[in-house]
This record gives sequence, C-alpha cells and structure tokens, in this order.
Amino acid sequence: MTEYTISALYTKYKDFDLVVDSRRLTRPERTLFFALPGERTDGHDFIPELFRSGVRHFVVMENFGARPQVQGELSEEQWAQASLLRVERPLALLQALAAHHRQQFDIPVLAITGSNGKTIVKDWLAQILSRRFNVCASPRSFNSQIGVPLSVWRLRREHQLAVFEAGVSESGEMARLEAIIKPTCGLFTMLGSAHDAGFPDRETKHREKLSLFKGAEWVAVSADDTDSVRLLRMADIHPLTYLGVEGRFLEVDEEAIRIDFPDLPRIYLENAYATAAVAYESGIDKSTLRSEIPKLRPLSNRLEQREGRRGGVVINDSYSNDLSALAAAIDFAVTQNPFEHLTLILGTLQPGSFNQPGTRGRAQMTELEQLLAGRVDRLITVGESYAATDGHLHYPTPEALLAALDELDTSPETILVKGASYERLDRIADALSRKQHQTLLRLDLTALRHNFQVYQRSVDAGMIVMVKASAYGGGSLPVARALAAAGAERLAVAYPDEGRTLREGGLLLPIMVLNAEAATFGRCATDKLEPVVHQARDLRRARAAGLSVHLEIDTGMARLGFQADDLDALINELQNEDYGPTIASVFTHLAAAEDQAHDGFTRGQIETFDAAYARIAAVLPAPPPRHVLNTNGISRFPDFAYEFVRLGIGLYGIGDASKADELRPALRLVTHITRIYDRPSGSSVGYGRRGKLSRQSRIAVLPVGYADGLPRLAGEGRFRVKTVSGTAPTVGSICMDMTTIDVTDLPAVRAGDEVTLFGPNHPIEILAAAAQTIPYEILTGIGPRVHRVYSEE
Repeated sequence: MTEYTISALYTKYKDFDLVVDSRRLTRPERTLFFALPGERTDGHDFIPELFRSGVRHFVVMENFGARPQVQGELSEEQWAQASLLRVERPLALLQALAAHHRQQFDIPVLAITGSNGKTIVKDWLAQILSRRFNVCASPRSFNSQIGVPLSVWRLRREHQLAVFEAGVSESGEMARLEAIIKPTCGLFTMLGSAHDAGFPDRETKHREKLSLFKGAEWVAVSADDTDSVRLLRMADIHPLTYLGVEGRFLEVDEEAIRIDFPDLPRIYLENAYATAAVAYESGIDKSTLRSEIPKLRPLSNRLEQREGRRGGVVINDSYSNDLSALAAAIDFAVTQNPFEHLTLILGTLQPGSFNQPGTRGRAQMTELEQLLAGRVDRLITVGESYAATDGHLHYPTPEALLAALDELDTSPETILVKGASYERLDRIADALSRKQHQTLLRLDLTALRHNFQVYQRSVDAGMIVMVKASAYGGGSLPVARALAAAGAERLAVAYPDEGRTLREGGLLLPIMVLNAEAATFGRCATDKLEPVVHQARDLRRARAAGLSVHLEIDTGMARLGFQADDLDALINELQNEDYGPTIASVFTHLAAAEDQAHDGFTRGQIETFDAAYARIAAVLPAPPPRHVLNTNGISRFPDFAYEFVRLGIGLYGIGDASKADELRPALRLVTHITRIYDRPSGSSVGYGRRGKLSRQSRIAVLPVGYADGLPRLAGEGRFRVKTVSGTAPTVGSICMDMTTIDVTDLPAVRAGDEVTLFGPNHPIEILAAAAQTIPYEILTGIGPRVHRVYSEE
C-alpha cells in the first residue's frame, strides 16, 4: 500500500482497537479486526461471531469472497453493513499501521531483544521506570510479528517513555519489527541457542537480533559479551556496557554504583544487573535504584493455580493489571476451569488500560463487561475506582474483602484473583486457598508449552502427549489442558481410570490407554477411550464394543505387544473382518533411544516395526498412522517421526541431553525451613544416630520426608539442597515427614527461608543420582500431600 493509503487508513482508525483475537473484544463499535490465517485457526472463521457482537470493520484476505461457508452465516443485508478491507496480507497492514502510529511520537523508546530474559527485564524496567515516567510497555510476552504492532499501538499521548520487547525465530523477521518500534535505545540480554534452526548459523542470528537497534543512541549489553560489543561498534552504535559484581555493585560504562541486589538465582541476577543499568541510563537516580532494585522478584504472583479451601480452584495473578493482562488471565482461567462457574476478583486497573483516556465509572464498567461477557459469571471489584458502579459486589479495599470472605459463597468454582502487585491481592488468594503443606511442587506451564513447541517444531508429525501417572507427578488435568491448548493432538494414559479423570475434567482429545485389559473395554467405550491391544482375541472384543484401538508391536522392549510369532494370527484377524476405521494407530516402544551405544539395536527395532507395519497396512482399507519415537527418539531419530510421535519427560525440560540448551526446566520442588538449632560436636541427629556431628553444628529442619517423595537414599549427606545462600548437605536419615540439613557454613540462612530440592538452578538429576535412580522415579514418587502449584507468564 502507498503511504497515502496508510495515512488515510490511520486517520480513519487511529482511535480504534486493533484486534486479532475475538476473545479480546472490548469496544465492538470501535474495533478493526484483522482476520489472520494460522496453522490451527483462521481469523476469517470468527467474522460472523464478531459481527453479531457489534464489530463492523474487518481486514480480510483478497480471496475472502471465495469463502461461502463463512459468508453464508450472515445475510446479504448484514454483510452490507460491514466494512471489509481486502488486502493481500492482513498482517502486513497491521504492521504498517503500527509503524505509522509510532511515527507520531517523539519520546524515548527502548527495545529489548535477546534469546532469553526479554519479558522479565521488560516487566522489571516498567516497574522501576514508572517511578518517574508514564510508561507504555509491551503486555506479557508480546514480542512477535503480531505482538509487537499490537504493543506499539498502545502508545498514547500521555506516555513519556516506551519499553517494547522483540523476538525473532528466523531470518528476515527483525527488519519488520525494527520498522515498527524504531527504538532510540536498547538492551541486548544474551545470545543463546533458541531458534538456531531458523538461521544459517549463530553469527547470522546474532547480527539479525542486533539489527533491531539500527539508529539507536545506545544499547546496553553485558561487558562480558565481547561479540555483541564488537558488532554494535561496527554498526556505529554505542555499547553501554554493564557488569554486576557479587550482587553488591554495578558498573555502567565503568562507573561503579553500590546497590544491594536481591538474592536471586544467577540468571535472574544477570537480568537484575541489566535492569538497573538501563534504568540508570534512562534517568532513574541512584537513590531510587537502591530502594527499588532489592524489591525485584522473579515473576511472582503470575497466573498461579492452587486448590481452593472449599474444593474449588484459586488462580492468583496479582502481578500487574491492565486490560491485556486481564484478558490473558481470563483465557487461562477458562482453559483450566473444571467447573461451570468462574468468579473474578478484580483490583484497580492500571492507568491507561482503557481505550478511552480518563475512562471511569459506568463507562469503565461497560468496557469491562464487554471483555467478561459469556466468560465470567460473577465479578467482585476491589478499589475506589469502582465505587460509583453497581451490578456486582464491590469492596473499597482489599482489607474489607478479606474481612468478608467467610460470607461469600465460593464452592465449588474457579476464582481468579487479578490485581496489581502494590494492592497485595495475593493475600486474598492465600485466604481462599487450601492451607498448604510447606512443601510445594511448582509447575511452570509457560515452560511446559515452550518445551512442547521445541519438539513440535523439530518434526513434521502429530504430537501424542504422555500424561500417565498424573502427568509424571505434575497433575494430569492442568498439564493436559495446557498442552491441548498448545496443539497436542492426542493424549496417552496408562490405565482407563486415568482416562476417565481426563474426560470428567472436560478433555475432548482422543485418549490412548496403554494398559487396558479386555475387562475394561466397556468402561473405555463409555468414556470414549482408545485401548492398546496386543492379542488377537482382545482385538475382537474391542471391535464388538465399538472401540477404536491401537496395535502395539513388540520389537525388542519385551513387555507387551504383538511379537513376530503373533503376526500371522493378527493378519488373519484383520483380513477376516473390516477393521479399517477401528485401527487408530500402529506403534512400538524403543528400548534405548537415548543411548548412542545401542543405536544399532534401535535401528533394528525400527526395521522390524517397518516390516510388521507393511504387512498390517497391506490388509487394511487404508494405512493407519504409525508412531515409534519417544522423547529422545524425537531428538535423535527425527527421520522416523512418521505420522505421530509420543512426547513425555522432555515436556518438563529434563531427560533429553540432545535438546538441553533449548528446553526450560518446568518443575521446582521447594520447601521452607521450619526451625534452626545448634548441636554440639560428638552428638547425633535422627533415627539410628546416623547423623554423627564432628563439629559444633547448626542444623535446619525441613518439613519434607520420604512420604513426600524425598528418597531415603538422599540422606546422610549424599544429597545437598539449595538454600538462598548456597547448598547444604542432608544430615542423618530422611524421615517420613522431616529432613535435617547442615547449615553451619551458611550463617545467613534463617527459619522460613525457601529451600529448593530440585529446579532450574538445582537439576533433578542431582537428586536422582544421590538416590541411585532416574528422574522419572523421583517425579512419580512425589506424594499427594505435596501441593501442586501451576503458574504461567
């Protein structure tokens, strides 16, 4: 389109909301909807629904007129009321409008890119810079070809500074983002291995990322990142180098600043150094830095799901609160909600959240009601900004709501608590939650989906997700819901009861049952489950029950499956009856896909399977889907992905050395110190006096034991937990409910401190090695009284 056309369109639509997701509708009459085609959904399919909601302005593809199945849902008279802007690429127009919008502002615009840390640094910077400036910041992780223009469109005349993040996955993308953001300064976090496959080599990817900063005055970069410093200087951009020193000092362009940084894991500490350096260069004074930097916390209170005290679900998202963050939180709550009822407890929305500047009272509620319509059943507001409205429960302060909680009917339902961090609405979420054991298994659903996408991108095959054994201890329902939303095509469980749990939780995907005896086939039919069969007589029984089944071929695992001697009977059975639509797949299990020493055996398994599959497919009306690869098989034998692959332990960012640099650990098992006391040299600790002390010692007690899944073999100093100050060895035996650790060498440790048993900075493999086992056994052994807490960015 010409500049004149963009200018004309901008004049017409500059006060409109640009929307690409029909669930983000707040002002239908002032919405321009971009119908973007995608891999799983097509925005054009939602146009009739949006029209009925009041939207009249649409950007569609040129061939939209050839879609009678969509247009047929509206009458000719209705279509006559719609404004359809036909373009070759709706996304290109979205980007062009955002770029034109950016040109209307002459304010500092900071761009952030890098392989990791973009979102947390952006959020921390917005938090600190807001102490002095009215800041416009990207919502959540809006850093893509779609997210960036939507972020930039949020710029308003009252903003004094903007912070946008940008990410790319393949060559050629960054130029489009640079044209939209036009940064005046920037931050490069780091160069990692993520998205290597989208670039010819690492150097090309590095240059592409740094091209975001074309024309910037300065770009903050770690002084240790000499390659980035060199490339920025070659581009005639000033590299603002920073370096943190032991969490106590920050050097910015060789100027030393004393700051007491919070005690964070190393990667978060590096993010804090970057945040402080950019904030200082952007005009935040040293005294403000010294007061604000110690408050930085790693994305706490962000979409954290817990058990409710009255049998429901409580979702705490009291980190930030604008309309975009609210819409994302509602999406999460709707996806995870196992009940019919959803209550929203809503704190004060941040200034600038609403599309109309200065919106308050009834007008504010109208925008909210449009966003919540059909999704939230009950609204409870907290804060003075809602005082003039009616039609819902309202409390002037969080304290007033806390005092009234016992009077609310809150069972059984899902409750979403949404507010900004300064309001401390997490107190309300805590009060509504079941009293928790101090030992928690935290599951990061954002990391889980990231890992799913890493594997999904690596093969051209459908994804079968293993959620047996309560999703390896993580909790089958929340994990299955998250992965179904991410694009999983099938689920797999071990037993029919596990499949029933998923069906009762609302999962509709096909569910494969690995261990289903013929006696359970009636239950499988009731719950629409697909059993695995490995005997001809079971195949007949399954067919009689009307079941779709999966045929397992034993190629060397030597557990279940049709063996070579069984194939003739299987082929005869398949020839005698019409099994075409009832064979859902044919598969085998690889015994040692992770071990290079057994690659010859693995390839032999695949050859044996291929031969057996050829015989089976030859007698069926159509070849059924195949799958042989597990997590490590996907990484090491991608040429044999076939129609499906089965993804398991790799979802949690563990167990796959081949992809260790790309995956994110998704699980953290944490507890808290209950008590600390001193014991004299020569005394003992615990059962059997197995903890002999050779010095005056300081002992800490942890409320976790072998009943919670901490193996007894981890006791007696064979395992070290991670505290806020360093690692500490176990001392004495692991008890059923408690464990003792030696913190003599860690004087800063205090009662109440969090202790990590395993997590991103303390790998589960350390615990597994101490217990002489594998991570699978550790995960599936975590007891039911350990609360599972689910979080999402």
